Amino acid sequence: MSVWPAPFSLEGKYVSLEPLSQKHHDDLVEACTDGDLHKIWYTTIPDAAGMADEIERRLALPTMLPFAILENASGKAVGMTTYMNIDSVSRRLEIGST
Repeated sequence: MSVWPAPFSLEGKYVSLEPLSQKHHDDLVEACTDGDLHKIWYTTIPDAAGMADEIERRLALPTMLPFAILENASGKAVGMTTYMNIDSVSRRLEIGST
């Protein structure tokens, strides 16, 4: 039985998506320190100290397929997004936690 959805990568004109891993940690720490993003009241963005734990949390959830958002010009990870609340039986999911 195959896993649905299978991990994949996408490439656009300005950004690309690839499966999230700890190799993106340092880039994401740099991205989250651009201002005080972790203080935004309407969402949850990890601070630099919590980035490794947040990556691990996303990777460990069985109903989540996390991606790193890469800026094509620099090749650096500048954010994260996910397929979440995956229901493989019904083939439904949400896009979120961006």
